[in-house]
Order: sequence, then C-alpha cells, then structure tokens
Amino acid sequence: MYYYLKDECILVEGKKRGAIYDLISGRVYSINRGAVELLKACKTEALENILDATATESKPFLSFLDNLTGKGLVVAYNDPPSPIVKKKLPTYESKLEFIWLELTSTCNNRCLHCYSASSPDIAAGCVSHQRWLELISEARHEGANGIQLIGGEPLLYPKWRDLVIRAREENYELIEIFTNATLVDDDCIEFFKKYDVSIATTIYANNAEIHDKVTLHPGSFDKTISAIKRIVAKGIPLRVASIIMKANEHEAENIMNLCAQLGVEPTPPDVVRPTGRGDDLDLLPQNYSKQPIKPPFFTDPESFSKAKQFHSCLAGRLAVTATGDVIPCIFARDQICGNIVTTSLSTILKDQELTTCWQTTKDCITKCKDCEYRYACPDCRPLSQSQDAQKCWYAAPVDCSYNPYTGNWEDESNA
Repeated sequence: MYYYLKDECILVEGKKRGAIYDLISGRVYSINRGAVELLKACKTEALENILDATATESKPFLSFLDNLTGKGLVVAYNDPPSPIVKKKLPTYESKLEFIWLELTSTCNNRCLHCYSASSPDIAAGCVSHQRWLELISEARHEGANGIQLIGGEPLLYPKWRDLVIRAREENYELIEIFTNATLVDDDCIEFFKKYDVSIATTIYANNAEIHDKVTLHPGSFDKTISAIKRIVAKGIPLRVASIIMKANEHEAENIMNLCAQLGVEPTPPDVVRPTGRGDDLDLLPQNYSKQPIKPPFFTDPESFSKAKQFHSCLAGRLAVTATGDVIPCIFARDQICGNIVTTSLSTILKDQELTTCWQTTKDCITKCKDCEYRYACPDCRPLSQSQDAQKCWYAAPVDCSYNPYTGNWEDESNA
C-alpha cells in the first residue's frame, strides 16, 4: 500500500515537529517528528517496507495514516501511481498595491504615543505639492489601487483636496484619509461624499477626560465624536482604530462598546507601538496585551504561495514621509528605501533596499525559519525590530509564545 499527500496538501517541517497545510479547507494540522518522517518515507516506499503492520509499535502510525485518509489529506494506492508529480504552486510578482502619503508632520494633537512625533510645533514637511500630485499618478501607474492620506493631521495640509481629486481621476479603488477628525466640518463631509472618500480615525476612550489626556488637546474627544456621528449619518465609510497604553488601558471594552453605539464596527484595540514618542517604556500598559499568536492557523493557496516569496504584511506596500523618505511601513521609520524628492518611484521600486524588505519571508527570520507554522501566521517586522536589543530587522516576533525547538507553547492548552 502506498500513501501520498494530496496535491492540495503541503508538508512543512519545523525543527521539532511538522505541519500539513490543507490548501482546500485552509486548515493547518500539527504533526510530530515521527509522523513527518513517515510521510517523507511514504514518498518513495510502500508502507509494508516501512512498517510491520503486525507490530504493536506500528499501531500509532497506522492509526495516523487512517486519520489522515479520513480527513481527505492523503490518498492510498495499491500500486504506486506513475509518475508522482506534485502540481507547482503559482508564483507571484511583487508589485505596488497600496501607498501611504504622510502629507505633513504638523498636527493639532500632541498624542502621547505618536509614531511620527507630530505636534503643532513640528514643521510641515518638504515635499512640494506638485511632487505629491505626480507621485499619486506614478503610484497608480505602478499598480497601486489603494491610497491613504495621513500625517500628522492630513487636513492641515492646505491642498489635501487637490490630492484626493487627483487620486479619484486616477481611478484608485480605495481613497482613505486617516484623520483625528477634530477639523472635519460640513464642507469636508460633503467633499468626502462627492469623491467617495473613506475615513479612518482614532478613539482612545469613551469619555473626554481620558481621550484628551492621550491627545493632550482639550476638547478633542467632543470634536471627534461629533464628526463621527455626522460621517456615519452621511453613509461615508468609516473605521475607528484605537491604541491602548498606560493612560487608557482600562478603556478597551468601553471603546468597542462606544463604536457599536456610534454605528461603527468595533475592532480590537492595538497596543502602543515603540516608534516615535511611542518608544517610551512608561507608556506601556500594565495589564492589557493583544491576543498572542497561537493556533488554530488557516491559509489558502494564494496566501501560502505569497508567504513563501514575500512578507505577508509589507509586500506591495510603502509609505512616503513628509520629508519624502520611502519606508516599507509607517512604523519602520529607519528602513529608508529612497526619497521621492530626488528619485522616481519607479526607480525606488526596483532598488534592492525595498525589494529586500518586501522579500523578508519567515524563512529569513530568527526562530520563524525553524517553525512549521511559518507560512500561516502573521508578523510585524517593525514591532519585532523595535523591541530587539540589537534592533535587528530579522528579530524573532515578540508576540509569539511557540518554541519550534521543543515543539511547545508557553500555554500548553494552545498546543
């Protein structure tokens, strides 16, 4: 009898264990080292040449194969099918899909954790208006279908409307402005509606006392909430983000409840990122943390293939700061891949610096490269780098409690 994993099932080895990725159901199954070696042996040998079916010690292996057969992961043959050729997974080219434009470093808030260290006292930036317009067209020509205007506070950029109009003329599928919403007036809302602009904003609490304590801008909570109500009333797409730090760590549930009351889909808050003013240990929450990486894991053929070639979060994305620096993520402030003031976007996209960032697969990352789950779990490179003592781009993820060298999770109930 011969046993083969189906074409849609991929065996991925880790140092201690392995995993079967079922690209049809999307499930990822953890298996021990003995099971890994059995499946590898079955590629070239009949089962009777590997195991003595009458031996007691063979029963767990036979039961394992029966279980896989029942789940539709393996196929059993009386004779070896010839030839055994696995279908090749599709390959993908790295191309620009999404771009952030950090229009200004000036902001009317002074948020405690601001990743760009923006404030009313910071100079706006040095990218000319004409260059921003050109860049929007260049990015669309290179394949970008989504654009987000950010800051600082993007509504403090004097000609932000011109940029939206250019993006709409270029037929971007998504145009989003990430604003603190304190400057949103009726004219803004009518403009958002006319040009099909999506809005994103941030809430730090369900009350002015704590929210304004984070923004250091008295009255900001009332202004933001008022704007949210008017945006929702107009049917403009809106999402609300929230960041948890020591000042508001007891507000996570309150924020989500408030979002629901406002008619906005609640999303779990993120924890302050150690970037810009957020790089301060005194800001870290004491009792709140994000859900750690843990099973079950799921994937699909496209995600699996891309994860073997590119970074699941960074690839296809880039941000441009108010000084024109190109970075792979708004939090990766020191990973500068060029400057659009002096260089065309086309040239930057072809340069090794950005290519290297986009191609940072889990096969490059400390610990991840030895883990069987590496093609199915999320990753934040800027977060991992910022919390590494050596500030290494390839540092192990900080929110992963799995040890691929022992095959154990810190919380064994998740194993």
